[in-house]
Amino acid sequence: MLIVKPSKKGIDQAVRWLRAGGVIVYPTDTAYGLGGVIGNPAVVRRVLRIKKRRDLKFTVVCADLNQAKKFFRLNKLAARLAKKYWPGPLSIVVSSSFSIRVPANKLTQKLVKLAGRPLIATSANLSGNAAPYSGRVVIKEFKNQKNQPDLVINSGKLKKTSPSTIVKIRGEKIEVLRQGSVKIL
Repeated sequence: MLIVKPSKKGIDQAVRWLRAGGVIVYPTDTAYGLGGVIGNPAVVRRVLRIKKRRDLKFTVVCADLNQAKKFFRLNKLAARLAKKYWPGPLSIVVSSSFSIRVPANKLTQKLVKLAGRPLIATSANLSGNAAPYSGRVVIKEFKNQKNQPDLVINSGKLKKTSPSTIVKIRGEKIEVLRQGSVKIL
């Protein structure tokens, strides 16, 4: 497990790992995230092994609304919500497996843009443990584990916030699946 700083060199190393199908830990606007590029089944399997998790439902982070539209279909209501709340902690369910969002974290946006594809963004912790807000906590969490991320971008302590709000659009109705930082209804 390589530990890097959020410098140009560290970001370049992270992008190389992502493009090669690696799994990394990176800061977001809510907590540290664990993931790799979408569309690679080996990445999904590794994320599940690292987290000791079986659930195949993931949040995916995009660099911006244009990238989200390139990879996922958004109906009119979902697009309006995205324009209003992105970048920020609103996740919109787009399939049985994925919800998507654009985090309000410039480093994450840059990583996703440079990787060229959206990233899986599950919290960087073992399943059932608390979401991590510190690079030190993430490193400690995975240090003695058999399955580890390839790289950790240690941005120090993040501001503790609520998780993203997750919504599902059904026609013209918004269903809140998890109430987080963004208040929709």
